[in-house]
Order: sequence, then C-alpha cells, then structure tokens
Amino acid sequence: MFRKTLKAFIGCTWLVIGAAANGDNETPIPLDDVPAAAINAAKNAVPGIALISAETETERGQTVYELEGTVADATWEIEVTSAGEVLEIEED
Repeated sequence: MFRKTLKAFIGCTWLVIGAAANGDNETPIPLDDVPAAAINAAKNAVPGIALISAETETERGQTVYELEGTVADATWEIEVTSAGEVLEIEED
C-alpha cells in the first residue's frame, strides 16, 4: 500500500513540475488588456469570432495571449503574441 501511495505521489509531483516547466501558468485577464495587434490577429485567424475571454502566460520568455471565442456553435482558442503572431488555433 505504501509503495502505491509513494508512486502516486511521485507521479503527481512530476506532473506539477512538468506543467510549471512548460509554462502552464495561465492568468485570466480582461479582453481590454490584450494588445490590439493580438486581438486583430485572432479575429483575422478565425473570421467572425466573438471573443469572450483571454488569458496570458509566458512561454520561452515571451508573453502569449490565449483568446477564446465563438463562431456559430463552435468554440475556438487562439494563441497569439503581443505583436500579433498567431502561434496556434484550436477548435474545442
């Protein structure tokens, strides 16, 4: 029993360390605080999107904005830099 508990603890610890190392430190922010270049890039990447939320995180020393929005019945997440470079587009 002790070994199973210890293995589970070690596994969870590595998951937390891995998440921290990969920059999984997302912080919600108001859409008004997102740079215009990032907003415009997201709207150009997914035409017709209505943005509903934003988060910021640091990846490799760079601020990245994860913007979430909807088009019709689909929800989208778009990762962009403050300069407006689209890094990832994902439909949920």
